[in-house]
This record gives sequence, C-alpha cells and structure tokens, in this order.
Amino acid sequence: MGDPSEATTFGRLTVSTYGVLLVLAVAVVGSAGAPAFAAGPSGPADANAGAAPVEDRATFPSAAAFGSDGSAADADATGAGAAAQSGHSRDSYPDAPHMDVARGDIAAIETGIARSRTGTVRIESVDGEFDVTLTFANNDGRKPATLYLNTYLAGNESAVAGLAYTAGDSDRVVVDSRDAVAGAPMPVGAYDVTIERESETVTKRLTIDDPSVGELTLLRAPGDRFENLSTDRDITEGLESGVVSDPLATGDGPAPALGDTMVYRLNASGLYGLLAAQGGETAEDNFRAIEGDGASGKVLDLTIDGRDGHAPVMDVPASLDDGSMQVIPDATSETLYLTVDLRRAAYESADGWGDREFGRASVSVFDGSHLVDSNAISGVDFAVLERHVTYDPAGEAIRREAASRQTIAGETSLAPHSRLTFDVAAIGDDFDAQVEAEVDGDGTFATTVNLSEAPEDARLTLSTAEIDGSKTLLTTGDAPETAIWFQEYESQNTDEAIEIDGVTAALEDGGFVAAYAVPPDEQVTHENLIGRSDYLEPGVHHTYVSLDRRVTDSQTVVLAIHRDDDGDSRFDYPADDSPYRIDGDAVHTAGRVLLSGDSSNPPRDPEYLTVDLRSAEDIDGTPVPTATPTDTPTMTPTPTATPDPVGTTELPPPTLRGDETPTATPDGSATVAPNGTTAATATVNGTVGPNGTTAGGTIDGSTEGLGPGFGPVAVLVAGLVLALAALVRRS
Repeated sequence: MGDPSEATTFGRLTVSTYGVLLVLAVAVVGSAGAPAFAAGPSGPADANAGAAPVEDRATFPSAAAFGSDGSAADADATGAGAAAQSGHSRDSYPDAPHMDVARGDIAAIETGIARSRTGTVRIESVDGEFDVTLTFANNDGRKPATLYLNTYLAGNESAVAGLAYTAGDSDRVVVDSRDAVAGAPMPVGAYDVTIERESETVTKRLTIDDPSVGELTLLRAPGDRFENLSTDRDITEGLESGVVSDPLATGDGPAPALGDTMVYRLNASGLYGLLAAQGGETAEDNFRAIEGDGASGKVLDLTIDGRDGHAPVMDVPASLDDGSMQVIPDATSETLYLTVDLRRAAYESADGWGDREFGRASVSVFDGSHLVDSNAISGVDFAVLERHVTYDPAGEAIRREAASRQTIAGETSLAPHSRLTFDVAAIGDDFDAQVEAEVDGDGTFATTVNLSEAPEDARLTLSTAEIDGSKTLLTTGDAPETAIWFQEYESQNTDEAIEIDGVTAALEDGGFVAAYAVPPDEQVTHENLIGRSDYLEPGVHHTYVSLDRRVTDSQTVVLAIHRDDDGDSRFDYPADDSPYRIDGDAVHTAGRVLLSGDSSNPPRDPEYLTVDLRSAEDIDGTPVPTATPTDTPTMTPTPTATPDPVGTTELPPPTLRGDETPTATPDGSATVAPNGTTAATATVNGTVGPNGTTAGGTIDGSTEGLGPGFGPVAVLVAGLVLALAALVRRS
C-alpha cells in the first residue's frame, strides 16, 4: 500500500534525478533483471536491447480542454511531453485499495506484482466499450505495487499516460494497447481488472458510479494549527483526536471564534481526477484552475462573505495565493476540505471579520461538467464569536496564596486543543510568572502556577496573550480586590466619541468607573470629569463609560474607580462617591480615545501626569472654626511672588514635574498649588480649599474682624494721626 508522502517525493523528482535512476536501473538490469521503464519520448523499442515497452507520453488535456458537453477539445495525441504531475494531488490519492469510485475519481488497484518483477494489467468494461492493457514494473518493492487510475483522464485516447495511469515511488507504468472512449471520463459501469503476474493471473472488479455533490458544512480547529492541517491525513487524524471539531451550535448557525481555523467540508465525488488533471504543483494551483464564476470552462465557484452578501467578501484567488486558504482533497472519503485563517485571508471589501458577525460560505457547481446535470449550490450560514475567556470563579477577582501550585481555571470560546499562555505580573512590584494550558473538548481549561515568589498581600494581573481583554485581578493575602485597566478606544465616528469602551475594572465593594480628560498642563482634578459608567456590582467587569462631555479630538484620558458611598447606585462625585484609594492614591489608569481618521497621536501615559482626585468631603469643604486672637499679634512674612500662569499649550513648570521640590519661603508659609500658582499656608485655624487657595484662618498677617490691610503698624499710624489732630484743635 503506497505511502502518499513518498509518492509525493517521487512525483516531484527532477528530470536529472530521473536520468540518475535510469542509469542505475540499466546497470541493475544487466545483473539482477529488475525492470525499469524509460521516461523519454514515445518511440519503438530497441528489440536488440530487450527493453520493455516505452511509456506512451502523448499529451493530455486539462479540465479546460474539455468542452461544455464533456467532449475533448482537439488534443494533440502526438505531443512531445505530458504536463507535470501534481505532487500535492498525489498526496490525496487513496492510501488503500479503492475499487468502487465515482466517475472522475481516482481508483487504487493493488497489482500484487513482486519486487523487481513486471506484470500485465488489463482493464476492460463489461460491455466492451473500454479496453486498455498496461505493463507495470515494481522497481522498489518496499510497498504494495499500486496502480492509480484517473477515471477522469483515462477515458480520453489522447490522455493515456502521465496522470491517467500512475504508480508510486519508482514503480513504472506503460501503455501496451488501448481502446478507450474518446473525449469523456470513463463511463459509469463495471470493469474487469485482470492482473497477470509471474506465477498467476487474478481478476478484480472495478465499479464506477455517478458523481455527486452534497452538503457544505463547517468544522473548526485551533488557530495555531492552520499550518499543520495541509493534507487529508492531517485532517483525518485531527478529527480522530478532536483537534478538528464541530463549532458551537447557535441559532445563527455553527459558531467558531474569531481566530479559529475554519474548516469548510464539501461532500463531493468525481472531483479528484479533475483536480489531478490540472497538473499543478499544489492542490491550491489545481483548485484555482477549476474555480471561478462559470466562465472559461470553470467547474465550480466558492464564495465566503457576510450574511446576505454583505461585507466582508473574501477574495478566494488572493487567499489561495497568499497561503491563508488551503485546499485538501480526500479522495478516499470523497470529501474536499478548505481550511481558512479568517484573520489573514484577503478580502475584496472591508477589513475582514470582527466579533459577533455573521457569514455564509457556498459552493456553486455548474452544469456542462461531468459532476452535475444542472447547476447545484450548497452553503452554510455561520456566526463568528468573540474570543473570550471566563475565569473561575466567574466575575470575581481571583484570590490565591503566595505559594506553589496555585490553580488557574475557566472556559473559553476558542476551539478545543487551543493553547493558551497565561501571564501573571504584580502591579507595582517586580514579579512575573508564565504558564500554559490547553483547552479541553468542552471548552474548559485548568493549570497551576507557581506563586511562591510572589509578594504577600499583592495585586497581580492575570491575562493570556491569545485573547484581547483577558485581564483580571489575582490577589495574594489580604490585598484589596481593586484595579482598573485601559489602553485605547477608537471611535468609528470621525467627529466625536460618545463613549469609551474596552475598560476592565475590579471593584471590591462595587461602584463606578469615571473618565477625566487630561488638560494641557497634565494636572487632573475633579473639574476634568467628562463621563461615568453605570453602577457596577462588586467583582471584575468588562465595561464602558458614557461621556457627558463628548470627545471631539483624539486625546488622553484618565479612568478612575469610585465607591458608591451613599448607596444610591447613582454617581454623585464630587458631591459624594469618592475614589477608591490604595496607599493614599486614587486607583486610576491612563489611556487614550482616538477618533477615526484623526491623525493626531496623544500619549497613552503622559510624562508629567498628576492625578489629584480628592475625597468628596475635601472638595465640599468643612466648617471653618473661629480663630482666637492673641494678645500680641505676630507678623507673618509675606509670601513669595506668584509665578506667571501656565499657558494652555505649555507644559507645567519644572517644580510640578515630580523631579524637583517646590521652593518655600523661609518659614514655609507659601506652597505651590496644582495649577502652578502660589498659595499661602493657613495658620492653625485655617483650612486649604480644593483648588489650592486658603479658606478661613489668618493670612498675610491680617487681624480677624478688621479686614485686609489692618495690621499692627496701620493701627499705630492711625493713633498718631488722631493725636496730632487733637493738638491742632487745642491750639
């Protein structure tokens, strides 16, 4: 029984290699008598040399050479050479005896001829309409001596060699005589196959049936197995192991995930001799020769597009050329497989497939071929699922110990046997770990990770590179289950964004996600609030933020998470609902919102960003107690001069960039406020307001109740003026 891979190697030998084999064979014939047929042009045998009959090398037509009625075009029966054999098509030849085939398929006939021996094979139809006699030489004997009969080509008198009758490895076939039906594939019916071997003669029965075109269905495989599914044996083994499997069944049809390998399966017979007749180097070349819109003798047309003809529309020829689509004929099971990587495929329109889209694949087979009497079409509707992962426990932060063998488990929409790589990295700490898992047949996965070196009471990010938006929070010890992640959101609107999507947040006690625009000076306060999410229950959420102030230019934003302090499930900040804090800082992240077509490139994480989101009670202010005057007021040094305000297009002054310390007055009474202005420091009885100004208390040496400017010096001068006025009156 022939090994298809070795048959492929033989089919692709160069002419120089044939010459070497011929020289070796001639040398062996002289000593061992092993048969070896020349591959040269047809001609009379040299009787003095005792050579076997020379193979008939007449040219044979491709599919395009047959007319619409199945008759042969004017083929040159005396051409100098046959078209090159298709090694890839040989891979799809039956790897077992195949004696009951459809008209146009490949029959596999085991001759039983011994090693280094020749024999005669006669194939004759019961009604006597077809009759051919061949000489078969078993040159290697490593495998069963198998004769491959292309029933599509063998019926044509001008196509009796090359791909009409072939053998595997270094075995050879030549035509002794023929009486074939001109211009059509071998007729439907029964055939006697008589094999004359050295010691005996045996007869077998070959049956040729009508071809048929059945259903087009959809399978799927892991996205990273696309390159490994290139032969019918790969597909067969994949089906047996579960690597190739049925997609999830939904009301919209079978539903693979975006990124899975799509495996379209067409149940059809009669195609395989037609494909091999094209003589291409690959099955993709052969498929392209017969695939099209029905013009120029095309036999079938494949379309893969959005539901009801909507975009995206796959460019099948371009996808075959760039390797994102593979054609895999399986002659044994009478099935044609087409595997597609939807992410890399070429498209006539749009940018390809996205999440939650609907598609349709269909194959139209045209009349005028030997396959069908009238036009036939078969198709399958399908949905494209989002690539997602759900961790156990669902919707919650994952709490584990800082120890070895900590479990990570969950389920995913990806195909069974997909490989996932999980990354675990500490937030704000130097720790990371990586572990792999394989998806089981039911879509679940489980693995363990070593957290023995992870910090105690740490917050860690858990994610898998294979799935966007897969981040979740994993904590050790008593770390707070609070975090937020966001990088970028691109609005499809060129004028404005009304929301920010792609946000992941973990909230220990529930609450909200709020969005803040980053101003030119990169100092974010509550005044920069532009939007908020709906109320979120405690746990991990993939959510979006609705914008109250729409974004009209691409810009950087800060997202922060807030508590629902008053329990009313309404976002009330800055009046209420203060930000979550860890180590005194508001829990936040920076990212950017982009408008489609906007060429600007705002930073994801501004270099001098400062986020000053105060608690609600600090922003509303607290009652200022009445100051108690002292017997002897002391003078307070005047604050340093106020620097020039920062312009709308300037960066903040160096003192605000985190790498220098603000310059204070000798007694520390003046400080630099977040907006770049100088604010005096209040005395014991004063408080500092939310914008950096002073509220209440004694400032600039003022005396309570007298107003600004009435300090001790002013009182003394006023007294002297009154005394002088009294003296003048008396005089």
